[in-house]
Amino acid sequence: MSSSIVLWLIVAVLLFWCVGVYNRLMRMRARGFAAFGSLEKHLKTLDTLLQTQLRAGASPDAHKAAQQTPPPTDWAHLAHTVEALDAACKAARSAPLQVQALAELGRSIDAVALEWRRISSEPADLAGSPVPDEIRSQWEDASVRAQAAREALNQILQRYNEAIGEFPARLIVGILGFKPAGNL
Repeated sequence: MSSSIVLWLIVAVLLFWCVGVYNRLMRMRARGFAAFGSLEKHLKTLDTLLQTQLRAGASPDAHKAAQQTPPPTDWAHLAHTVEALDAACKAARSAPLQVQALAELGRSIDAVALEWRRISSEPADLAGSPVPDEIRSQWEDASVRAQAAREALNQILQRYNEAIGEFPARLIVGILGFKPAGNL
């Protein structure tokens, strides 16, 4: 009878430990999803700014904005990279925290940043700056926020991956369905 009680106590302790590991990892994944949502919100701001600028440059009564707008091919290329970023966001949202989807999203974010730096670093001509100052400041503010959200997401995912790799948890994470997450 005594050995039966000890056996049931061991089973109960193991069961509660497994539930604790599962809950901890689920909380960490939920933080990762929330951080991804924050990043996605800031990336949408970049798309909104670009669409606003494209509409302002296309309207006939925006003579001053048209004078300060970079050549259409520059904006079109930036628009193309932002569209690719939006597609990468959708892919990452449909495959949450997966390595390949997050790697593609990271490459898309870097491509948009590179294209923006190229456009915004062109020298001013007689018509003025190639990028209106208001759009430049809004874009740079949104970029800084997106970069901060990206770094926060990477920190959360790093902690999640470390938690999956810890010794006792690593014994059961495969059974519970947890896989390592990617980084941006």
